[in-house]
Amino acid sequence: MFRKIPTGVGSMSHRQPIFKTSTVTINKNVEAKVFEIYHLFTSIQHHAQTIMLELRRDKHLEYLTKGLRQLGPSFCVLDAKCCFSEFSISNEVVAGLARQMLTRLSLLRDPEGGYAGEPGQMAHLATTYAAVNSVITLGSQRVLSTINRDKMHTFLLRLKQPSGAFRMHDAGEIDVRACYAAISLSDI
Repeated sequence: MFRKIPTGVGSMSHRQPIFKTSTVTINKNVEAKVFEIYHLFTSIQHHAQTIMLELRRDKHLEYLTKGLRQLGPSFCVLDAKCCFSEFSISNEVVAGLARQMLTRLSLLRDPEGGYAGEPGQMAHLATTYAAVNSVITLGSQRVLSTINRDKMHTFLLRLKQPSGAFRMHDAGEIDVRACYAAISLSDI
């Protein structure tokens, strides 16, 4: 059972469950904190906003490259973000880091096609999308040859449904992300 939440600053316009669970409570607390920061941000002068929005590329790169090695225990729930971290920094890599990225991605490659979020997990279209795009961004022919196109084709066909839709992973959800990722990967 769902109820419609009114649209406006400080409220979400999507449907939210009326059941009180720990997840709903945590989500509401996070939303409240985000809106508090948003309201604070919008109340300051434009010049101060500009300074606050400055992207610290060096700090972002440092954070993302740490994830190539191993995330700390408090981040273990974010293990599937690995491919996305690599995709985020693949334009900034140097030769040594490219080797680290390829080594990491080779550990995430599923023998049946696609890439997982962590070694031993099942392949997922979202992480496969990020992994393949990371490899493409790195760009050398040797790097591109690490993508097994036949296995990728088999993986995509396995996720395709009779309706034409795609699942994100075996027995996974069907949504527009899956379709986008599958189309994008098919074109590569």
